[in-house]
Amino acid sequence: MTAKHWISTATATALLLAAGCASSEHEPSQAPGGVVAGGYSEAPVNSAEVRTAALYAVQAQGQANGGGGSKLELLAVESAAQQVVSGINYRLQLKVSQNGKTRTAEAVVWWQSWRKPDPYQLTSWTWK
Repeated sequence: MTAKHWISTATATALLLAAGCASSEHEPSQAPGGVVAGGYSEAPVNSAEVRTAALYAVQAQGQANGGGGSKLELLAVESAAQQVVSGINYRLQLKVSQNGKTRTAEAVVWWQSWRKPDPYQLTSWTWK
């Protein structure tokens, strides 16, 4: 292979790689079944893990508000998704009662089994 041919091949390869990396149509890799690797996947709302995470979220949000006379109670888990990270993130759509008024919130709870005595952490709470 001549030096000129090698340079042409190297240049063509670099251009192809750059074009592939710069493509705006690059899709995240998907696992079988259409689940995005590293993304959220549906979780059963009636599982013990989801229910425990939801109860924790409501309790933690109530404490974060300092009680403040605002009583939160979990009424239902409307939907749930989970993401495997260093532990598991649970993204929950919750129906709660706040001082007798029904409201909807999205909560994200991070669970790490090795964090003792508190394996749960409420990372976000958004009223909808």
